[in-house]
Amino acid sequence: MNNNTEKSKPTIFYAKNSESKKPFRSATKKKTDWKSKDSFQVKLKRDRHDRIETFKPRNDKSAFAKKSFIVDLNQSKLPIENESPWQKKLRTNEQTPTFGYDGYRQRKEETLVYSENSCKAVFKHRRTAIVKLFITQEMTYQFKELIEWLVKQRLGYDVVSSEQIGKITQTQHHGGVCLIVKKRISLTLLDYLENNSDKDHDCVLAIDDVNNPHNLGGLIRSAAFYGVNGVMLRQTNLLDSGAAMRVAEGGVEAVESIKSDDFVASIDMLKQHGYQVIALLPCQVKSITSSELHQIHFNKKVAVVIFQQINMKLINSANIVVHLKGNDNMPALNISVATGVLLSNLHK
Repeated sequence: MNNNTEKSKPTIFYAKNSESKKPFRSATKKKTDWKSKDSFQVKLKRDRHDRIETFKPRNDKSAFAKKSFIVDLNQSKLPIENESPWQKKLRTNEQTPTFGYDGYRQRKEETLVYSENSCKAVFKHRRTAIVKLFITQEMTYQFKELIEWLVKQRLGYDVVSSEQIGKITQTQHHGGVCLIVKKRISLTLLDYLENNSDKDHDCVLAIDDVNNPHNLGGLIRSAAFYGVNGVMLRQTNLLDSGAAMRVAEGGVEAVESIKSDDFVASIDMLKQHGYQVIALLPCQVKSITSSELHQIHFNKKVAVVIFQQINMKLINSANIVVHLKGNDNMPALNISVATGVLLSNLHK
């Protein structure tokens, strides 16, 4: 017989039922029957509860792998390749979430703002940047105007529990309200100087090597309180931190963000535009010549340089170096507190 003919024949398997059955003949008789010449006929006389399963051999295995089938999803038919059962996951919900769907784009373009004052400041200064609102039922009355504006603009807002906002913000200090907003676009120092060239009085805060979001938020809050117009940083994305915004209590929205990759060159540019550059030491250092705060006369345009670790290049570039005199019990203040003390003397 030809080999191709043998392969095309169906293969027969016998599957026994799991239930126990009484043998219809003795074991000794079975032995003799299997050894008899009519063994094939005896083999067919099996229990009536047995079933016969027939498997037809496949001629083309690759065709099965490339076979496509139709899935009915939300009354729409989608063709899906049957290459692997784990290859694709189907969403039963056609609505894409506003936050967290495209992680890279979200981190690049959007950020979270939480706490009452910070969210109110965003709504006051740049409401067009708001994407979505998460709020608890208790806080809806205080943000009634914001909710009405979101409804008019057809933007989403969700009334959720405090625990759900805590999961979104990854903190318990959210104040029952959270906004998804577009990040601000930072200015270059040259653009800032061109935009503020007509001002007689101006103050710029140059912050170097302050990466703690709580210290940074305290600095921005003091800067906004004393009327500082611009804040210069190497990494302006630090101002988009939710913790820094919360500590700043909305002060981030009141100041311009200026990006500078080279602080020495930026300080020289400020000096060329008539700014008085003042470097504030974190504490009094004997090896560095500095003056006390009450001895300083401030000009109309001032740039205050702040750093946590003493940077001699910035100190040498400054017009005046200032320190706050302490005592043996407390020789230095927190960087944000010391900056507030200095800024309070600008208008005297």
